[in-house]
Amino acid sequence: MGEFARPSHRQEARLAMAATPPQIRLWDDNPSTLDLLGFDAVVEPIVAAVRERNVHPLTLSVQSPWGGGKSTILKLIEAEFEDDKSCFVVSTNPWAYDDHGDVKGTLISEILHGIQSQIPDPGIKKKVTEKAKELLGRVSWSRAAMAIAKGALTFQVDPDQIAGIFEPKDPDGPESMAGFNDAYKELLALIPEVERVVVLVDDLDRCLPDAVTATLEAIKLFLSTEKMVFVLAADQDMVRDAISVSLDGARRGDVFAKRYLEKIVQLPIALPRLSAIDAEAYIGLLIAGRSMSGTELQALAAHVRARRNTHQTPLLDDFDGLPAEPTEEDLSLAAQLAEGLSADRLSNPRQIKRFLNAFGVRESIARARGATIPPGLMIKMLLLEELHRSSFNTLAAAPVQERKTLLARWQAWAKPTGEEGEDATLPDGIDETTKEWAAAPPSVTNENLDPYLTLAASLINVSMGAQVSDEVVALINDLLGESQAARNVAAGSLSERGEDEQLAALDVLFATTKRTEDAEAVVRGAVLWAGKTPALEQAAAVGVETHCWGGRLTPGAIVELANSGRAALVGLVRRAAQDTALHPSTQAAARDELEQIGGN
Repeated sequence: MGEFARPSHRQEARLAMAATPPQIRLWDDNPSTLDLLGFDAVVEPIVAAVRERNVHPLTLSVQSPWGGGKSTILKLIEAEFEDDKSCFVVSTNPWAYDDHGDVKGTLISEILHGIQSQIPDPGIKKKVTEKAKELLGRVSWSRAAMAIAKGALTFQVDPDQIAGIFEPKDPDGPESMAGFNDAYKELLALIPEVERVVVLVDDLDRCLPDAVTATLEAIKLFLSTEKMVFVLAADQDMVRDAISVSLDGARRGDVFAKRYLEKIVQLPIALPRLSAIDAEAYIGLLIAGRSMSGTELQALAAHVRARRNTHQTPLLDDFDGLPAEPTEEDLSLAAQLAEGLSADRLSNPRQIKRFLNAFGVRESIARARGATIPPGLMIKMLLLEELHRSSFNTLAAAPVQERKTLLARWQAWAKPTGEEGEDATLPDGIDETTKEWAAAPPSVTNENLDPYLTLAASLINVSMGAQVSDEVVALINDLLGESQAARNVAAGSLSERGEDEQLAALDVLFATTKRTEDAEAVVRGAVLWAGKTPALEQAAAVGVETHCWGGRLTPGAIVELANSGRAALVGLVRRAAQDTALHPSTQAAARDELEQIGGN
């Protein structure tokens, strides 16, 4: 038998790469039980308020914009009560409920099941379970009445049963929600050793307006009693706007919404925005933590917290005695990012993580394509993409042979050396707002950027600018709301964004159909948006056909499509008129609309 040929050096390198999985630096967006943000100063007074037995019931709100760390605060609060047998902690998230038609009932059910699951004594647990069944029975009767009122069960329930459901109930009877609060008190009295039930409500500001109001009503009407503490994590302005929209039909304005929220929330607590010093420390902890064990990162976070509390700066300094410390490169990258990120992103932990993740992905792709540049320079180029996209496009679009000259002029304009023959004029197509970026280290003229720029230009459609930001998600929620004025403003704001970002945001809009009983609001928003951005017409039609067809398609949605004036959307009306799988009322509405527009 002949011998196998010895692999070449190149083949050996490829084999080594295949044997070693590529590493990538990524940071998850999950709430953390390790405080990297200096939130101990906020958590301590919240925990103290919860432990104050003389104030009950109590509702607190933890307020900050999206991505400000509210979910992390809830996790840190939960951790404080982990070994406290006198407190039950129940975490819930109305945004994730399957049944958005009965948020009150789902919230009550989650709390009851959460209490039951934490009772260690079998005898007490049995009594509480029996009482909880009675309370859940009341919720079930309420749900049945709601479903019948909406017509969902009309053809499945005996008429006598329907009449029975709507008969006035004895407030103390097992079928009435009127006596729910008193019955709930009786359940809590069965567990005397538990002094507090702490309900942590996350993502309230992500819910649709009616779900926000229903959650607050459940807290105020049915669950507000002794021993109960609610901690709501939300952007207060968005919650207040949601209340205003939900009650718009009652002609109650913003003033009422503010008073309504103040009546429910006794103790509002605003999370501090990250300062530049705190942001640099946070970024440094994230970067350094990728190469540290959990114990090492905890020690470093405690060190930063101690320096913060004693007003020592920089926070990431003087590491003597720690089991591990950040490298000089880690500290340099953290300082560079803290200086380069825009103020709004710098103060937002989620935005910081997103930028770091974009860096991790880009770094991994560049390594695989052989287009590596030093990490500090890559971060600088990503900042250019993020903050000055048009100038980045000018650089990326420049012929390879002209890029070096362009970069030299750009840097000389921002930070002239005064050398003879230096061209310090601003290159065409470069924005004057890039001066700080171009002057900041590292230098953009000391490395060959051509391979990286070619790669970055090919990836521009999946770079950070094409992601859907929290601001865009908020606009989509406005687009789905009841206020016509808010919908118009949201559609106008969305239409001003780049086409790639709009297409990504349109996907988010259609994804909301998973949480709605019908798609009318989604179709209405898509039609309004496409009216302001004609280039979205075909994508909107595909979205309606893919996500909104079938049982979710209502007569109202048909009217919106017919009145859109867009050929692709009107074409869906023609299809609906012929689709016998649709509800007869929807099909009839389509035929009526076609007659109106003469398209039969």
